[in-house]
Amino acid sequence: MSHVTLPVRTVIVEKLLTAFRGIEQLQTVKAFLAPPTDVIGIEYPALYLLEISAEDRGISNNIAKGTMHLMAQVYFKSTMLDSNESLFADMWLDMDIVAAEIHGVLHNNVGLSKNGLVNIVEIQYDRVLMNDSVGVLQSTFDVEYRHDRGGAYS
Repeated sequence: MSHVTLPVRTVIVEKLLTAFRGIEQLQTVKAFLAPPTDVIGIEYPALYLLEISAEDRGISNNIAKGTMHLMAQVYFKSTMLDSNESLFADMWLDMDIVAAEIHGVLHNNVGLSKNGLVNIVEIQYDRVLMNDSVGVLQSTFDVEYRHDRGGAYS
């Protein structure tokens, strides 16, 4: 089943992915796939966009409202700068830079403000070490959008 027009929700996710692909530091951008279990076989840094809980839905007069609860997980691989420096020093700096770029995408990308997008609310940024050489930046945010009641393509 193919539609020429995509649902508003799909258009917003596609625009988010396009904007994330514009972040120069990222080598991989994927959506709604399980995060990698083989962290050796990916190109770093790698962003995985995930839906972390069920979407909230509501109605206000003739407008349908939805809120997607999303997480961008960005995987980083550390490199030694020299034997006297912390193994993770460069990775933490890279995480801060990419966190700033994600923040910019979520708040400054004009293309996201079309097609029913109402608001993006950043919830949290978190940095975790998975093992001795891989770390993950997790950015959680809510994407609030609207469309005509009964018309998810509008």
